[in-house]
Amino acid sequence: MKPLVLPSPLPTSPFSLRHRPPRRASPRFPTRFSLHSKTIAADDAAPRAEYKPGVFDDLFLNLFRSKMVKEVGWDSEKPGYDGLIEVAHRLMMKGSSNSDTRDAAVRILRALFPPFLLDLYQLLIAPIGEGKLAAVMVARVTALTCQWLMGKCTVNSVDLLDGTSCQSGVFVERCKYLEESKCVGICVNTCKLPTQSFFKDYMGVPLLMEPNFEDYSCQFKFGVHPPQPQEDAALKEPCLEICPNAIRRREVVQNTELAQCPKA
Repeated sequence: MKPLVLPSPLPTSPFSLRHRPPRRASPRFPTRFSLHSKTIAADDAAPRAEYKPGVFDDLFLNLFRSKMVKEVGWDSEKPGYDGLIEVAHRLMMKGSSNSDTRDAAVRILRALFPPFLLDLYQLLIAPIGEGKLAAVMVARVTALTCQWLMGKCTVNSVDLLDGTSCQSGVFVERCKYLEESKCVGICVNTCKLPTQSFFKDYMGVPLLMEPNFEDYSCQFKFGVHPPQPQEDAALKEPCLEICPNAIRRREVVQNTELAQCPKA
């Protein structure tokens, strides 16, 4: 009788028998940074949305800058967007008052359009559908043609005073103009207030712009009337922490809470 031959056990890698403790989740250390008037958690802060320049963006930038230079009477030696921001700062310095600056900004916006186009729009388009068609149209044109200035933006729905909603809003995810200018006053007096006035007075479309000075976003609401200046929260904002003038004032007056931006 032949002896029973048992098969030898399969070779086992020593690594297969090694006890592997459960992997521990690495602790998260939330990082905080302060770019705005309030400290924002890094997880909550919205980085500037990437916008890929289009074929007409250089044309729009050069046209806008040329109209601003003509109004100011001075041009920066810096090329492109950086030069535009320097001209915007000079526009703020030129006016003897904020009202003068806003009037100059309205003239710049008017100069971008043929006069008859604005008149025809206000006469023929603005009255249709209680103004909703005109509001929707300018919202779409703004989103298509102004991303070179403000950064990535999308059309969204806004609530109107009659209780209805309309696709006449434009949401700017992170305004490049505000972030690069580093100034509440420039935002308010060369952008927000003159733009509101321009659309209402020369295109027949009311507009409310709501800049957020914490995350640099901005909500355009075409078809919505802005509040009275004394009730507009944007006009009572303090300087941004990244504002060079605010930084100098903090160095002079330590431990002092900054009040409203002096340029607003």
